[in-house]
Amino acid sequence: MKKLEINWRENWKEWTFVLAMLAIFLIWAAVIPFDSAPDEAMRFQIPAYILNYGKLPNGADPLIRDGQWGISYGFGPPLAAMVGALFMKVIGIFSKADGAFRYACRMVSVICGAGVVGMTLLIGKKRFQKKEERCLFVALVAFLPQFVFLCSYINNDAMALLGTAVIVYGWIRGLETKWNIKSCIILAFGISVCTLTYYNSYGFILCSIFLFGISVLYQKQGIKGLLKKGLFISAIVLTLTGWYFVRNYMLYDGDFLGMATSTKYAELYAVPSLKPSLRHTPMNDGLSLFEMFEDGQWFHSFYTSFIGVFGYMELMLPGWVYTIYTVLFWLASIGGIWNLIDWIKNRKQGKREKKAWEWKLFDWMMVISAVIPNLLNIWYSYSSDYQPQGRYSMPMLIPLMYFVAKGLLILKDKLIKEQMQKKTLIFISSLLGIIVIWSLVGTIIPYYM
Repeated sequence: MKKLEINWRENWKEWTFVLAMLAIFLIWAAVIPFDSAPDEAMRFQIPAYILNYGKLPNGADPLIRDGQWGISYGFGPPLAAMVGALFMKVIGIFSKADGAFRYACRMVSVICGAGVVGMTLLIGKKRFQKKEERCLFVALVAFLPQFVFLCSYINNDAMALLGTAVIVYGWIRGLETKWNIKSCIILAFGISVCTLTYYNSYGFILCSIFLFGISVLYQKQGIKGLLKKGLFISAIVLTLTGWYFVRNYMLYDGDFLGMATSTKYAELYAVPSLKPSLRHTPMNDGLSLFEMFEDGQWFHSFYTSFIGVFGYMELMLPGWVYTIYTVLFWLASIGGIWNLIDWIKNRKQGKREKKAWEWKLFDWMMVISAVIPNLLNIWYSYSSDYQPQGRYSMPMLIPLMYFVAKGLLILKDKLIKEQMQKKTLIFISSLLGIIVIWSLVGTIIPYYM
């Protein structure tokens, strides 16, 4: 694929779009009341503790332990909370109001959201040739209502998404440049962000190992090149993240992830109905994994909340929004199936696919990195806490929308006249933007204000 050089000074429209999305995230963050989003109050306790005491808390500290769940988010990766505490420190120079500190902490998600949009633009420039095609891909990511919601309150999801976006861009740069120093640094940075942010994004780390190793060997750089560059990436990641696992190992008696210790404290201090051994999960109730899906409720709740369900899973969008996304997903699936049929026909006729090996590998890693968060989400609902929420699968956002865009483009080439293709893509992108505006003006503002 032709290498595309990126010069932001020549692309003021991209800068304007990123700033516009930043403004949208800021508005959403200002409108939504504090603790009107999943676990925001619990998550806020961690940066507040860091600000007050100047150190990371022990996850078992009673000061941050939730009375219902018996645990705290102090057991989890701390990067978002650390940055949030820094923002709170800065805003504290100007105001000591509780609202100012809370809004400052939300800026972590706001800025990470803008970073995701910017990285998606870069990815689009590399993987889609035409401007309107890149516009569609970026719109699918940036305008998803649930993504915008995640970029407006205190959580780890937005930063994890930024980490996944950096990783995907690092993959592209690595394949293009045969893993020069800059691409290795980009990949290492993305892996480090995911490592210190959200366990659900760890599938991208696994896929990075496979993609890097296979591509280096396929590029005939040999074992020496694999070790040299692999150790360079590993050294950066360990330097940036190793302290966290050493700290956990020392604090939690060898539990370097902190998850087992968190479960232990939940068993000790949670209210009876929320203790892991007594909690009503499909596994504890003796149901099989397939029985969990029988009534369709899991899939319905997961699907709608991936598109957009706000508050504590109580504020839904109008039905037509879910219908539009359902139609787009089905059309993309049809386009993908159509492409698969063409590929099978070409194979039978002895025609070789023109696609280069590195982009085949890239696509496979995108598929796997989209599947892993969903498997983790399903297992979490089955074994730990039955909460079928789309945000637990949100790390798949960029790979998913990459293939949705690909599928829609295939169908566009098959069914729409050439002179109408550009207008069709612009129409779809604009429609998705209208949905975001309506989500705020027609749903969130009337509900909260």
